[in-house]
Amino acid sequence: MSGATERGRLSDEEENRLEQEHFAAVMASFRYYRQHAYARLDRSLTSYHRLPPRHQALVPGFLAHTASLRAAVDSNAELAARFADCSPFGEPQDGDNVPHAARPEAERPREMDMDKVYTTLKQLVRDWAAEGRAERDQCYGPVLAELARLFPSGTERAAVRVCVPGAGLARLVFEVARLGFEAQGNEWSVHMLLASHVVLNSQPGTLHTPVYPWAHIFTNNYAAADQLQRCLIPDTDPYDLPETAKFSMAAGDFLEIYSGPEWDCVATCFFIDTARIVIDYIEKIYEILRPGGYWINFGPLLYHFDDNMEAPSIELPFDQVREIITAAGFEMLAEDYPRPCGYISNPRSMYQMSYNCVFFTARKPLDAAA
Repeated sequence: MSGATERGRLSDEEENRLEQEHFAAVMASFRYYRQHAYARLDRSLTSYHRLPPRHQALVPGFLAHTASLRAAVDSNAELAARFADCSPFGEPQDGDNVPHAARPEAERPREMDMDKVYTTLKQLVRDWAAEGRAERDQCYGPVLAELARLFPSGTERAAVRVCVPGAGLARLVFEVARLGFEAQGNEWSVHMLLASHVVLNSQPGTLHTPVYPWAHIFTNNYAAADQLQRCLIPDTDPYDLPETAKFSMAAGDFLEIYSGPEWDCVATCFFIDTARIVIDYIEKIYEILRPGGYWINFGPLLYHFDDNMEAPSIELPFDQVREIITAAGFEMLAEDYPRPCGYISNPRSMYQMSYNCVFFTARKPLDAAA
């Protein structure tokens, strides 16, 4: 799961060591969640106790609210521990096979990895809770509707292969499979892969697992109770798939693990701006589509490496991205923008952010070389 830029310059042994260290660091971040979140609560308590008594008296519910937040953190920590304890890829979790530097207890996790833990908790609500339905309808809805339009229910959808790179917590690819298509999600983030593995494989049924996604958000709250909102996942049974469903997840770098024209459709949602060089993604999507295959895209261009001074990154506006899409050989069939869409936003918050996304469908020509 380590960055593709290092591949090809490392020995297999070194690459394997880095993979193990990265995997262990992710597990450590999930295990450290409780301690990290407690530290933020302790900071609030320290500030409260420094107030003069007359000011403390003005917020009589502060200590009780902080205790409730601690209980919410404890609940989230139980879920985070489940993510840390699962190992769907076969990597060792302890023992002599893991280098000492890779062991979870070796050092405090990086703040970047802790940020990903908090994002994962919020993503669980976006993908798998009723509270995330509005965002899913905004972004997944158009993609699924377009897929259904291109391949009507009368067609043999089981023979149509759909690739969903940047699958995150896998709700979109799950819905693609539920429509009867052969669906494969691809994800690079180990945080997302571990969490989606637990959601998809650990327990059938619905609404059995609580998540408190906003317990760590101390700003822009209308009411203290909003910070304690309890969301139940999943809102649909992840085992509720047709008996003939073909649904899988592939871990790794999209640019590395796919090759050759094997897919009838590539569906990307909030994905293409995760590229260092978006041209690479466009050319890869063209490469892996069969002649006549479709690319359905929805999302903004919040280039993820824009502020990374250590790696090459090209940030292009959509008009130039569109030119590159057609230069790669695609036929642009439909475009619709702006399409407003939030992203892991809290509808109860004073702070709201929305992207004006681009939605398009492109096709690889039928006469394109396979």
